[in-house]
Amino acid sequence: MAAASTSLSLGFSSLLRPTPRIRPQPQSQPPNPNNPPKPLRLGLTLAPAAAAPRPAAVPDGVAIADVVEKDWSFLEPAGAGVQRSLAAGALSPSSRVLAVTPTASFVGALLASSPCGLLVAAHESLYVLAGVKEAHDEVRCFHLEGGGGGGGGGVVEAVPERFDDFDAVFVCYFPGMGVSAAALLKSLAKRCSKGARVVMFLDQGRQNFEQHRREHPDVATSDLPSKSSLEKAASGNKYEITEFVDEPTLYLAVLQFQG
Repeated sequence: MAAASTSLSLGFSSLLRPTPRIRPQPQSQPPNPNNPPKPLRLGLTLAPAAAAPRPAAVPDGVAIADVVEKDWSFLEPAGAGVQRSLAAGALSPSSRVLAVTPTASFVGALLASSPCGLLVAAHESLYVLAGVKEAHDEVRCFHLEGGGGGGGGGVVEAVPERFDDFDAVFVCYFPGMGVSAAALLKSLAKRCSKGARVVMFLDQGRQNFEQHRREHPDVATSDLPSKSSLEKAASGNKYEITEFVDEPTLYLAVLQFQG
């Protein structure tokens, strides 16, 4: 027998069945007390049950292991540094914006303070994306399958090319992407318009980040880039650093694409 397909959404058939119809066998002669009839045999007729719908197969390339998500909830709520980071993006009503690994509260703050022409959210967590989409249906959401480390996460190949020419990119939690700053900037250079700003920030700062690494080592898999390492990555990918803050309560790096 073929193995049943695995699915994230299962169809259940009805548990109700038709009531059996009892058909007694006919007697050819009246009952005779000296010759009792044989025991009555019952014939049961059951209407065939409707076939249960076959579960839909898991989409190609998605393994059950990918559905077991990491815990990103420790990033909520957003801190006061969000407004400073949003201001660094220099958004206009026509801006095309990409938010990488954003929290739902960050997306809400962005839309409330800086309306834009297009907002795309890309995240490793399907749960986070579902929350973003539920609250803000106009946001285009894409799954960075497998997170960073060459599986599409962090280097944003999961975002279709029709959404290119971004004017601003907010990288909300770089340590959770599992890629180097150089790899990230190289990937974004292919997707940004000339003069676009890439804003890398952690509104909870380096002090809280060190706590993240201790408590959530499966998410915080890389360090926050130092200024020297970011300068090296920027110069090799046609970016210029316009602002850099590395404090206990705020990490902020703003780079402008010169390509």
